[in-house]
Amino acid sequence: MQQFLLSKSDAMSIPKVIHYVWVGHAPKSELVLRCIASWKKFLPDYDIIEWNNQALAHIQHPYVQQAFAAEKWAFVSDYLRLYALYSMGGFYFDADLEVTADLEPFRTHQFVSGYEVYRGRPSPVTALMGAQKGSSLIAQLLDLYREKSFVQPDGGLDLTPNTKLISQFFATKFGLTKPYQYDQRSELCEGCWIYPSHYFCTPVAGKASFSIHHFNGSWMAEYSRKVLAKISGYQLLKLKRNKVRSGDLPLLQGEQRMLHLGVTARYSLLLVKLQNS
Repeated sequence: MQQFLLSKSDAMSIPKVIHYVWVGHAPKSELVLRCIASWKKFLPDYDIIEWNNQALAHIQHPYVQQAFAAEKWAFVSDYLRLYALYSMGGFYFDADLEVTADLEPFRTHQFVSGYEVYRGRPSPVTALMGAQKGSSLIAQLLDLYREKSFVQPDGGLDLTPNTKLISQFFATKFGLTKPYQYDQRSELCEGCWIYPSHYFCTPVAGKASFSIHHFNGSWMAEYSRKVLAKISGYQLLKLKRNKVRSGDLPLLQGEQRMLHLGVTARYSLLLVKLQNS
Protein backbone atom coordinates (compact mmCIF):
# COMPACT_ATOMS: atom_id res chain seq x y z
CA MET A 1 0.00 0.00 0.00
CA GLN A 2 1.21 3.51 -0.78
CA GLN A 3 2.76 5.69 1.92
CA PHE A 4 2.40 9.47 1.99
CA LEU A 5 4.71 12.04 3.59
CA LEU A 6 2.87 15.01 5.09
CA SER A 7 4.26 18.49 5.65
CA LYS A 8 3.76 20.14 9.05
CA SER A 9 0.84 22.12 7.64
CA ASP A 10 -0.80 18.90 6.44
CA ALA A 11 -0.10 16.85 9.57
CA MET A 12 -3.38 17.91 11.19
CA SER A 13 -5.37 17.95 7.95
CA ILE A 14 -7.28 15.33 6.02
CA PRO A 15 -4.75 14.00 3.47
CA LYS A 16 -5.25 14.55 -0.25
CA VAL A 17 -6.17 10.94 -0.86
CA ILE A 18 -9.35 9.50 -2.40
CA HIS A 19 -10.40 5.97 -1.48
CA TYR A 20 -13.08 4.07 -3.33
CA VAL A 21 -14.13 0.42 -3.32
CA TRP A 22 -14.56 -1.71 -6.44
CA VAL A 23 -14.83 -5.38 -5.56
CA GLY A 24 -16.40 -8.24 -7.45
CA HIS A 25 -16.05 -8.84 -11.16
CA ALA A 26 -18.34 -6.32 -12.85
CA PRO A 27 -16.84 -3.72 -15.21
CA LYS A 28 -17.18 -0.06 -14.28
CA SER A 29 -20.23 1.60 -15.81
CA GLU A 30 -20.16 4.79 -17.85
CA LEU A 31 -21.51 6.67 -14.81
CA VAL A 32 -18.73 5.38 -12.55
CA LEU A 33 -16.05 6.32 -15.09
CA ARG A 34 -17.59 9.78 -15.42
CA CYS A 35 -17.57 10.20 -11.64
CA ILE A 36 -13.91 9.16 -11.41
CA ALA A 37 -13.11 11.68 -14.15
CA SER A 38 -14.76 14.39 -12.01
CA TRP A 39 -12.47 13.53 -9.09
CA LYS A 40 -9.44 14.04 -11.30
CA LYS A 41 -10.85 17.30 -12.67
CA PHE A 42 -11.66 19.02 -9.38
CA LEU A 43 -9.04 17.30 -7.18
CA PRO A 44 -6.09 16.96 -9.58
CA ASP A 45 -3.41 16.75 -6.86
CA TYR A 46 -5.14 13.94 -4.94
CA ASP A 47 -3.93 10.34 -5.00
CA ILE A 48 -6.70 7.88 -5.91
CA ILE A 49 -6.67 4.42 -4.32
CA GLU A 50 -8.96 1.64 -5.52
CA TRP A 51 -9.72 -0.95 -2.86
CA ASN A 52 -10.37 -4.03 -4.97
CA ASN A 53 -10.28 -7.83 -4.75
CA GLN A 54 -6.49 -7.84 -4.52
CA ALA A 55 -6.41 -5.33 -1.66
CA LEU A 56 -9.13 -7.23 0.18
CA ALA A 57 -7.06 -10.41 0.15
CA HIS A 58 -4.71 -8.81 2.69
CA ILE A 59 -7.47 -7.87 5.16
CA GLN A 60 -8.26 -10.80 7.38
CA HIS A 61 -11.50 -9.79 9.06
CA PRO A 62 -14.38 -12.31 9.33
CA TYR A 63 -17.16 -9.83 8.56
CA VAL A 64 -15.64 -8.47 5.35
CA GLN A 65 -14.45 -11.88 4.13
CA GLN A 66 -17.91 -13.39 4.71
CA ALA A 67 -19.60 -10.48 2.90
CA PHE A 68 -17.21 -10.92 -0.02
CA ALA A 69 -17.86 -14.67 -0.20
CA ALA A 70 -21.61 -13.92 -0.30
CA GLU A 71 -20.99 -11.35 -3.07
CA LYS A 72 -22.60 -8.59 -1.01
CA TRP A 73 -20.37 -5.83 -2.27
CA ALA A 74 -22.09 -2.98 -0.40
CA PHE A 75 -21.29 -4.59 2.95
CA VAL A 76 -17.70 -5.21 1.90
CA SER A 77 -17.50 -1.48 1.18
CA ASP A 78 -19.06 -0.60 4.55
CA TYR A 79 -16.06 -2.06 6.36
CA LEU A 80 -13.35 -1.19 3.82
CA ARG A 81 -14.14 2.54 3.82
CA LEU A 82 -13.60 2.72 7.58
CA TYR A 83 -10.45 0.59 7.40
CA ALA A 84 -9.02 2.84 4.67
CA LEU A 85 -9.82 6.09 6.45
CA TYR A 86 -8.42 4.93 9.78
CA SER A 87 -5.27 3.43 8.24
CA MET A 88 -4.39 6.23 5.85
CA GLY A 89 -6.77 9.14 6.22
CA GLY A 90 -8.28 10.94 3.25
CA PHE A 91 -11.71 11.02 1.64
CA TYR A 92 -13.84 7.97 0.88
CA PHE A 93 -16.18 8.28 -2.12
CA ASP A 94 -18.88 5.93 -3.32
CA ALA A 95 -18.12 5.10 -6.94
CA ASP A 96 -21.26 6.98 -8.07
CA LEU A 97 -20.27 10.23 -6.35
CA GLU A 98 -19.63 13.10 -8.76
CA VAL A 99 -17.38 15.85 -7.41
CA THR A 100 -18.30 19.38 -8.47
CA ALA A 101 -15.92 21.58 -6.44
CA ASP A 102 -12.65 21.53 -4.50
CA LEU A 103 -12.87 19.97 -1.01
CA GLU A 104 -10.14 22.14 0.52
CA PRO A 105 -12.56 23.90 2.96
CA PHE A 106 -13.14 20.57 4.75
CA ARG A 107 -9.57 19.31 5.13
CA THR A 108 -9.08 20.94 8.54
CA HIS A 109 -11.76 18.74 10.10
CA GLN A 110 -10.96 15.54 11.98
CA PHE A 111 -14.03 13.96 10.36
CA VAL A 112 -16.57 15.18 7.83
CA SER A 113 -19.60 13.75 6.07
CA GLY A 114 -23.06 14.99 5.19
CA TYR A 115 -26.73 14.23 5.59
CA GLU A 116 -28.23 12.05 2.90
CA VAL A 117 -31.88 11.83 1.89
CA TYR A 118 -32.76 8.61 0.06
CA ARG A 119 -36.36 7.88 -0.90
CA GLY A 120 -37.49 10.50 1.58
CA ARG A 121 -35.52 9.01 4.49
CA PRO A 122 -32.66 11.15 5.86
CA SER A 123 -29.56 9.74 7.55
CA PRO A 124 -26.50 11.51 8.99
CA VAL A 125 -23.91 9.96 6.67
CA THR A 126 -23.53 10.05 2.91
CA ALA A 127 -21.42 8.76 0.02
CA LEU A 128 -18.56 11.08 1.03
CA MET A 129 -16.64 10.65 4.27
CA GLY A 130 -13.38 12.34 5.17
CA ALA A 131 -11.11 11.78 8.15
CA GLN A 132 -7.62 12.33 9.42
CA LYS A 133 -5.42 9.25 9.74
CA GLY A 134 -6.08 7.49 13.04
CA SER A 135 -9.29 9.47 13.68
CA SER A 136 -10.76 8.50 17.04
CA LEU A 137 -14.27 8.69 15.60
CA ILE A 138 -13.40 6.30 12.76
CA ALA A 139 -11.78 3.99 15.32
CA GLN A 140 -15.05 3.86 17.24
CA LEU A 141 -17.00 3.11 14.05
CA LEU A 142 -14.57 0.29 13.24
CA ASP A 143 -15.18 -1.11 16.72
CA LEU A 144 -18.80 -1.72 15.70
CA TYR A 145 -17.45 -4.49 13.45
CA ARG A 146 -15.00 -5.98 15.97
CA GLU A 147 -17.26 -8.89 16.99
CA LYS A 148 -19.71 -8.62 14.09
CA SER A 149 -20.35 -11.61 11.84
CA PHE A 150 -21.97 -11.23 8.42
CA VAL A 151 -23.23 -14.82 8.41
CA GLN A 152 -25.67 -15.43 11.24
CA PRO A 153 -25.99 -18.64 13.30
CA ASP A 154 -29.15 -19.62 11.37
CA GLY A 155 -27.31 -19.25 8.06
CA GLY A 156 -28.96 -15.94 7.22
CA LEU A 157 -27.02 -12.78 6.41
CA ASP A 158 -26.79 -9.61 8.48
CA LEU A 159 -27.99 -7.05 5.93
CA THR A 160 -27.95 -4.07 8.30
CA PRO A 161 -26.63 -1.16 6.19
CA ASN A 162 -23.87 1.07 7.49
CA THR A 163 -26.22 4.06 7.44
CA LYS A 164 -28.30 2.39 10.16
CA LEU A 165 -25.28 1.33 12.23
CA ILE A 166 -23.70 4.77 12.03
CA SER A 167 -26.98 6.57 12.72
CA GLN A 168 -27.52 4.47 15.86
CA PHE A 169 -23.94 5.14 17.00
CA PHE A 170 -24.27 8.89 16.46
CA ALA A 171 -27.53 8.87 18.44
CA THR A 172 -26.04 6.95 21.37
CA LYS A 173 -22.65 8.67 21.44
CA PHE A 174 -23.47 12.23 20.44
CA GLY A 175 -27.23 12.60 20.90
CA LEU A 176 -27.85 13.15 17.18
CA THR A 177 -31.38 11.81 16.88
CA LYS A 178 -34.40 12.00 14.59
CA PRO A 179 -36.00 14.08 13.26
CA TYR A 180 -32.77 15.22 11.57
CA GLN A 181 -32.33 18.85 10.61
CA TYR A 182 -30.67 17.78 7.39
CA ASP A 183 -30.56 21.31 5.94
CA GLN A 184 -28.29 22.44 8.79
CA ARG A 185 -24.76 21.63 9.93
CA SER A 186 -24.29 19.37 12.97
CA GLU A 187 -21.16 19.13 15.14
CA LEU A 188 -20.74 15.65 16.65
CA CYS A 189 -17.67 16.54 18.70
CA GLU A 190 -14.72 18.88 18.30
CA GLY A 191 -13.62 18.87 14.66
CA CYS A 192 -16.26 16.34 13.53
CA TRP A 193 -19.02 17.72 11.30
CA ILE A 194 -22.08 16.56 9.38
CA TYR A 195 -23.00 19.04 6.62
CA PRO A 196 -26.42 19.73 5.07
CA SER A 197 -27.57 17.31 2.38
CA HIS A 198 -27.06 19.87 -0.38
CA TYR A 199 -23.30 19.93 0.27
CA PHE A 200 -22.43 16.36 -0.74
CA CYS A 201 -25.61 14.56 -1.75
CA THR A 202 -28.39 16.43 -3.58
CA PRO A 203 -27.72 19.97 -4.87
CA VAL A 204 -30.19 22.77 -4.16
CA ALA A 205 -30.25 25.86 -6.36
CA GLY A 206 -28.54 28.82 -4.72
CA LYS A 207 -26.90 26.76 -1.96
CA ALA A 208 -23.34 25.47 -1.55
CA SER A 209 -22.65 22.14 -3.26
CA PHE A 210 -19.45 20.13 -3.61
CA SER A 211 -20.62 16.76 -4.89
CA ILE A 212 -23.63 14.83 -6.17
CA HIS A 213 -24.57 11.32 -5.11
CA HIS A 214 -26.26 9.63 -8.05
CA PHE A 215 -27.62 6.63 -6.06
CA ASN A 216 -26.72 4.35 -8.96
CA GLY A 217 -27.05 1.19 -6.90
CA SER A 218 -24.24 -0.55 -8.81
CA TRP A 219 -23.40 -2.26 -5.51
CA MET A 220 -26.92 -3.49 -4.94
CA ALA A 221 -27.64 -7.17 -5.20
CA GLU A 222 -30.54 -8.16 -7.44
CA TYR A 223 -32.23 -9.82 -4.47
CA SER A 224 -32.27 -9.42 -0.70
CA ARG A 225 -32.98 -12.62 1.22
CA LYS A 226 -34.33 -13.42 4.67
CA VAL A 227 -34.49 -16.85 6.29
CA LEU A 228 -38.08 -17.58 7.39
CA ALA A 229 -37.61 -21.18 8.52
CA LYS A 230 -34.92 -23.85 8.70
CA ILE A 231 -36.02 -27.48 9.07
CA SER A 232 -34.15 -30.78 8.53
CA GLY A 233 -31.65 -29.59 5.95
CA TYR A 234 -34.03 -27.20 4.18
CA GLN A 235 -34.45 -23.43 4.35
CA LEU A 236 -37.45 -21.33 3.39
CA LEU A 237 -36.34 -17.88 2.22
CA LYS A 238 -38.22 -14.67 1.57
CA LEU A 239 -36.77 -12.85 -1.45
CA LYS A 240 -37.09 -9.16 -2.26
CA ARG A 241 -36.10 -8.08 -5.74
CA ASN A 242 -34.14 -4.82 -5.60
CA LYS A 243 -33.49 -4.31 -9.31
CA VAL A 244 -33.77 -6.23 -12.56
CA ARG A 245 -30.54 -7.74 -13.83
CA SER A 246 -30.01 -11.37 -14.79
CA GLY A 247 -32.98 -12.99 -13.05
CA ASP A 248 -30.64 -15.49 -11.38
CA LEU A 249 -31.79 -16.52 -7.92
CA PRO A 250 -29.47 -15.67 -4.99
CA LEU A 251 -28.27 -19.17 -4.19
CA LEU A 252 -25.27 -19.52 -1.89
CA GLN A 253 -22.66 -22.24 -2.06
CA GLY A 254 -24.14 -25.53 -0.86
CA GLU A 255 -27.75 -24.57 -1.64
CA GLN A 256 -29.97 -26.35 -4.18
CA ARG A 257 -33.18 -24.79 -5.45
CA MET A 258 -36.26 -26.89 -4.71
CA LEU A 259 -39.19 -24.50 -5.22
CA HIS A 260 -39.57 -20.83 -6.17
CA LEU A 261 -43.00 -19.20 -5.73
CA GLY A 262 -43.81 -15.63 -6.74
CA VAL A 263 -45.95 -13.68 -4.25
CA THR A 264 -45.91 -10.17 -5.75
CA ALA A 265 -43.85 -8.39 -8.42
CA ARG A 266 -41.04 -7.83 -5.91
CA TYR A 267 -41.47 -10.58 -3.30
CA SER A 268 -41.20 -14.35 -3.62
CA LEU A 269 -40.54 -17.48 -1.56
CA LEU A 270 -37.64 -19.81 -2.23
CA LEU A 271 -37.21 -23.30 -0.76
CA VAL A 272 -33.62 -24.57 -0.85
CA LYS A 273 -31.96 -27.81 0.21
CA LEU A 274 -28.66 -27.53 2.07
CA GLN A 275 -26.45 -30.00 0.24
CA ASN A 276 -23.95 -30.43 3.08
CA SER A 277 -26.68 -31.28 5.61
